Amino acid sequence: MSDAATVSHEAETCYTAYANHFNNKDIAGVCRYIAAPYVMLIGAHPTMIAHTDEDIRKQFDGALAGMVGRGWVRSDFKVVNVTPLSSDHVLLLSDIIRYKADGSVLETGRYCYTIHRAEPNWQITGVTDVEPPFTGPGNVPRT
Repeated sequence: MSDAATVSHEAETCYTAYANHFNNKDIAGVCRYIAAPYVMLIGAHPTMIAHTDEDIRKQFDGALAGMVGRGWVRSDFKVVNVTPLSSDHVLLLSDIIRYKADGSVLETGRYCYTIHRAEPNWQITGVTDVEPPFTGPGNVPRT
């Protein structure tokens, strides 16, 4: 059994790799860190469930195309809290700032990811947003 610090580090490493691949528009790389089924619940949008690896690829291809279509060029990801639930499962809270080519902010958000150990690495199983004024797991104030 792993201790909380090790579990937190491993999950954060997974998330950082996922985020770096996304910033590089490498959806194949992104998909290595996503597990099927994958659940996305953002705002008032209907829950999206990707049941297969192919569904995940389609979902992320569409998300990237939509963001690029709105002017997105990169995101800054800041992990603000990692809450281990077991030696194989964590909740990770991240503040994200998405930027346009001119450096202006496209949008900001706080997101909570579920991440689990899936040998040989960790994988993200779902994401939801945390709407203001709520702070999410860990009750970390927004900056």
